[in-house]
Amino acid sequence: MSDAPLRILYVDDDEDDFLLAEACFKEIPDLRYELTWCSNYRKALGYLKKNEHDLYLFDFYLGEYTGIDLIKKAFSYQCEGPIILLTGRNDESAAVQSLRTGATDYLVKSELNAQSLQRSIRYSLERTSFTKAIQQSERRYRKIFEESGDMLFTTDTLGHIQDFNNSTLELSGYNAWQLKELGLPVLIVSPNFREQWKLLLSRREIDNIEVTLKTGNGDKRICIFSGSLEKDGTRTYVQCRLSDITSRRQSERERLFSEKIAVSGRLIRMLAHEVRNPLTNITLSAEQLESEFENEDLAFYTQIIKRNCGRINELITQLLQSSRPGEVNLEKGDMREVMDDALNAANDRLRLKKIAVRKRYTQDLPEINLDKTSLQLAFLNMINNAIEAVGDTAGILTIHLQPQDSELKVLIADNGCGISEEVMQQIFEPYFTGKKTGMGIGLATTLSIVHSHGGRIDVQSEIGSGTAFTLSFPFFKETHS
Repeated sequence: MSDAPLRILYVDDDEDDFLLAEACFKEIPDLRYELTWCSNYRKALGYLKKNEHDLYLFDFYLGEYTGIDLIKKAFSYQCEGPIILLTGRNDESAAVQSLRTGATDYLVKSELNAQSLQRSIRYSLERTSFTKAIQQSERRYRKIFEESGDMLFTTDTLGHIQDFNNSTLELSGYNAWQLKELGLPVLIVSPNFREQWKLLLSRREIDNIEVTLKTGNGDKRICIFSGSLEKDGTRTYVQCRLSDITSRRQSERERLFSEKIAVSGRLIRMLAHEVRNPLTNITLSAEQLESEFENEDLAFYTQIIKRNCGRINELITQLLQSSRPGEVNLEKGDMREVMDDALNAANDRLRLKKIAVRKRYTQDLPEINLDKTSLQLAFLNMINNAIEAVGDTAGILTIHLQPQDSELKVLIADNGCGISEEVMQQIFEPYFTGKKTGMGIGLATTLSIVHSHGGRIDVQSEIGSGTAFTLSFPFFKETHS
């Protein structure tokens, strides 16, 4: 027993019974208590509303009401102390009912003595303390479960989803009944996931495997999956966690590409310097020879030399321009103007291929820090790629500008041939290209330009269905010196 007095509320309309109970309390050794007697149901409600007692004893018969009614009221007033019901000798059914309603114990009045009362009090207090501890633990872990940013859920051994947190709904893009209907084998589209699931069931646990989750809107997210086989009585289930690492992987890949572009840029500038010096000498020598020829037919050869020197010089210029895409002058501007300029620059090609442009700009778009020239080049690169990806069928180019959270989202999508998974891993690599012509610097330059604006790029593509580039730019923020 605690050293603090145990505050007890005794509800009984028979004063003689109360006096007998009070005598039993006095006989319990080392029990410090404060006993309050209440003679009727309505007065008892006043005490329950105050919620000031540690232990409650209710008589079953309370005039037109019963102790069961009072137990229900005690719970509605959120009384946390244990409740002991006092019954007559032939009221075992009432006692059972009281336990089902929430009482911790019951005592038969005719058998009441100090020993039985002490035993019931000790049992009720210990049981309530244990129950509170379990409830607190459950609330704590439920809060962790619900507030986790990861997808936390349970399934049966076939992968049918049973219980899940809010993040599972948000990240998967499905509602509750869709999740339970589809199940894990449909949501995770990694080709080897069925084998990994079998491994989980045989080993009882699997940790940190990379999988691909297909969301309700068709996006594919890179996730880390962990699961363990658990048992609850006769029920066997799988406890699962999916952590979305798409943005992290995208950032890592973009950072790697940016580093490659920087290294390539330094190499190009060095080579340009080393090549242009002898190239200038070759051009000057060809011009000198040309001026000294008496036979004009020989000038044909010097013209070839000069033309090819010019082509080499133009190629060096293009490479130098691609190596400095991050050199931008950011000013507050309107993204709509930049996109419209890029579309106007590609208008002839769009019309020749009869590609329909579906453009949607959200009203009152926030301004961002941008460099109009470089950003127009980035958009034009992606628009030209979309034009080339669209076949002879009815081509559609979709352009959306809309704010989301603290970013401006720019969607550039086509219904073209799509990009394979293998190529997708390399599309931003400098000098990588899947085209018959081209230097492979368009998307690498685009990525560098977007990064210089503090933005990022996400790509979704499916063979035969098209490709969607989503660019995210932070809103313009006023700086104060």
